[in-house]
Amino acid sequence: MRLIFMTLIFVFGCYVAGSIGESFTVKGKIYVSGNEPFTELAIQSENGKVYLISKNSPVYGELWKNQGNVVVVEVTKTETAGMEKGKIFVKSFKVISK
Repeated sequence: MRLIFMTLIFVFGCYVAGSIGESFTVKGKIYVSGNEPFTELAIQSENGKVYLISKNSPVYGELWKNQGNVVVVEVTKTETAGMEKGKIFVKSFKVISK
């Protein structure tokens, strides 16, 4: 029993350590998806993948103002809890074209 518990702790620790430092950039078009009052801000990358953007991102308000623009966003992590789970946390962005 103790061996199973220790194995689970080790596996979980490896998973957490592997997700730390999950930083990448995405180039794509900013748009709003969903219907009021349940709208979500998203970015669609050049290869067609859609990422929902976390409302906890420090630049969320500025991205909202740049709907329809092509931007490059710097993602520092993916949210792991609550209503924002699975959404990307955008640290900064740069407008490429309007």
